[in-house]
Amino acid sequence: MKKYIPRLIPFLIIALLIPANKLTASDISVAQALSNAFADISESVSPSVVTITSEQVFKHPAFDQFKGYQDMLPKQLWPFLPDGDQEMRSTSLGSGIVISKDGYILTNNHVIEKGENIKVQLSDNTELDAKIIGADHKTDVALIKVDAKKLTPLKMGDSDDIRVGEWVLAIGSPFSGSLSQSVTQGIISAVGRSEVGLNDYENFIQTDAAINPGNSGGALVNLDGELIGMNSAIASRSGGYQGIGFAIPINLVNRIVEDLRSSGRVTRAWLGVYIQEVDATMAKTLGLDKAMGALVGQVLDGSPAEDAKLKQGDVIIEFDGQEVANSRQLPMLVSTQRPDEKKKLKVMREGKIKTLSVVLGELPEEGVAVGPPQTEETDIGFTVETPNRDRLRFYNFSQSQDGVLVSAVDRDSEAFKKNIRKGFLIQKMGPNVRNLETVKTKAAFEKGLEVLNAGDTILLLVRRDNDNTFFVALTLGD
Repeated sequence: MKKYIPRLIPFLIIALLIPANKLTASDISVAQALSNAFADISESVSPSVVTITSEQVFKHPAFDQFKGYQDMLPKQLWPFLPDGDQEMRSTSLGSGIVISKDGYILTNNHVIEKGENIKVQLSDNTELDAKIIGADHKTDVALIKVDAKKLTPLKMGDSDDIRVGEWVLAIGSPFSGSLSQSVTQGIISAVGRSEVGLNDYENFIQTDAAINPGNSGGALVNLDGELIGMNSAIASRSGGYQGIGFAIPINLVNRIVEDLRSSGRVTRAWLGVYIQEVDATMAKTLGLDKAMGALVGQVLDGSPAEDAKLKQGDVIIEFDGQEVANSRQLPMLVSTQRPDEKKKLKVMREGKIKTLSVVLGELPEEGVAVGPPQTEETDIGFTVETPNRDRLRFYNFSQSQDGVLVSAVDRDSEAFKKNIRKGFLIQKMGPNVRNLETVKTKAAFEKGLEVLNAGDTILLLVRRDNDNTFFVALTLGD
């Protein structure tokens, strides 16, 4: 059916613009065909979408104030005092997607997290107990299982093939179990959404299909009835639907489920670098034609990156044959690989492109290292001093560290916006990555500035503490 939809859309639009009394039988048949397509997809998909409830037990903090009051008041009043140890229960609601006949079900981690007595309501209203197989809070994916043998799994699609503007249907249980298998229609508004602030690893599909509380864990399907995403969250000022919903791409979900199903935990690959964003100003100093890639601010000792001869100041512009558009994309690309896999990196090093091979490691439990938060633009904006041993010790630097200490920073400056702070060390400076020189005194730093003109760009290597360095590109003012 999907291949016919694009042909029907122009006719449908024309039909909607024609006054009702001018519609022909042909116009109505086009609209009816589209309506039937949506209905057919809904009928085939709905049995694979379930409603999930779980109980959460907690103590209300307001009750703590009544602890010990029994000993202070007459026994006749004891029955009327709230119990300081009293437990309260709440029920969370979400949706789930059947992925196997024998009872494996996808949902969001936040639907079942810290939950007890997890129940799954099937499309025929049968209620089954569920157990948690595994959950991953970094992507908000969870896998649960019910004791069943003849469930209807949803057909898997390929989320790498989806296009912005493509029609989709969202299916779930908004607000209550009595609204289960609710179907809404919309389009894919965007792909690759990150920095939404929901998960550690974000690569969301954005859709305008109506998604509301309770839809979390439900299905986002294409016009072939294939699962392309798991509905996860909404962007809303009111708490309800406002035209922006987010779904986790099914290809990412499947990668997580493989690990959860086999071991109950997720194993991620690891490169071992601190990275930061490349803005337009910094791109000029790095030999790039445009702002792209992930700038290596630091290579961790003993990491796969160090073994691969990756260097501080390299810009990773391609990973495993895929262009790295920005620094947010690289952790996602790396984390979805398997440890011990060999991958190719394409980097820009001092204006020249180099290809490196890296054998990925396993991400340590404490998480991946990322660079300092990035912000935007304006003048040099800070002063420095030549440090002595006491000053280095005061800011917790080892005596072996070279550089000049930042003594003051203008809060309205570009330097402040780009995370330079009092007490940081400026270790290297230069007009670009090919011409960085170590700077050890205030006089040397100021001399380096004197050769530059207003509007020129300077690249700095900044040390935040003994373990963390990052690059900053600044534009000199008048």
